[in-house]
Amino acid sequence: MRLFLTLLLLLSSFVKADVVKPALIEISIFTPQGGTGKSEGKTLEVEIDLSLEAAMTGIGTQYKKTTDAPNSAQYDELRALEPDVLRKRFKNFETEFLNSLELSINGQTQVLTLSHAKIDIIGYKKRPRKTILTYQVKLSEWPKTLAWQYGKIYGDSALRWQMYKKDEYNWSQWQWLRDSAPSGVIDINHPEPLNAAQRFYQFVSIGFDHVIPLGWDHILFIVGMALSSLLWRKLLLLVTTFTLAHTLTLGLAMYGVVEVSVRIVEPLIAFSIAYVAIENLLTNQSIKRKSVIVFLFGLIHGLGFATMLKEFEMASDSFLTTLIGFNVGVELAQIVIVLGVVSVLLILRELKLNYRQLAVIPASIVIALIGVWWGVERLIT
Repeated sequence: MRLFLTLLLLLSSFVKADVVKPALIEISIFTPQGGTGKSEGKTLEVEIDLSLEAAMTGIGTQYKKTTDAPNSAQYDELRALEPDVLRKRFKNFETEFLNSLELSINGQTQVLTLSHAKIDIIGYKKRPRKTILTYQVKLSEWPKTLAWQYGKIYGDSALRWQMYKKDEYNWSQWQWLRDSAPSGVIDINHPEPLNAAQRFYQFVSIGFDHVIPLGWDHILFIVGMALSSLLWRKLLLLVTTFTLAHTLTLGLAMYGVVEVSVRIVEPLIAFSIAYVAIENLLTNQSIKRKSVIVFLFGLIHGLGFATMLKEFEMASDSFLTTLIGFNVGVELAQIVIVLGVVSVLLILRELKLNYRQLAVIPASIVIALIGVWWGVERLIT
């Protein structure tokens, strides 16, 4: 009982937490009407897709969840504000925010002017609220190079750019910037293209990060599944079944074949966590029944992955490579989680301790409670 209470205290800290979302930055360069190539009238637009509440409270991706940060209470306060109220609060913070950004064109630092701020409704608080800030720059000369750096305090981000042409998709590939790394100088006229292998490895990293450390839903589900048995054949069957299922719906959702509202998917993911954990409390588990259930839940989790991956709009020539890379990253993270859980259980068994009483049952109870809590919260908010 004492161990159970300890686990409950440790895990309850992130029940109300949001994961910290990396910002997505899109830079568009607009040519003058008529495409004369002259410098007059050139405009550059920077669109930043971010969690505004996290930015305003200095919570970056170095934190796994908002409750890890010292300013978590302020984050929760901002997260509960109506969009108009949050927008007014941001006006007082904007100067500090802009001072943390750096955009250079042809080696010259540019001044950003806010043209539009789109802030979503409050919604339910298990996901960071989406905000899109659009800034404009009036260019005095033809852009040849650009360089970007996001605020160091905010951690990871992703960048892409385009020379805007009507009805034409010409976005660059996403550049993943870890720990606020600068983009380096980008030659707009002669960009260095990413080959298929580079794109693949880039999205392997993104897929891994989406589970560890950002995907608490997925982490708890995999932990609950790994706690079910120390027999490698059973674990292999469960992990394989889950992988096939979420790979299927991730692919179908990304290709637009299947689309389900996030308000349906998110509560179902939470209840799937609870169910898998509750099954661990049963003395006689049916591996066939559990495999079917895990497959069905895997279909739901794949839809959850697609929600995130769709934010990275991808050109058709790189779509399959990035999709496979992302999925491989997810699978590698799953393997790490399973090996971690199994290692702990094996150590307890080698010490002649009752690993089921000491670890499996207490952890499963806590995971089940969190899953039910999240599910109810997502249904009513």
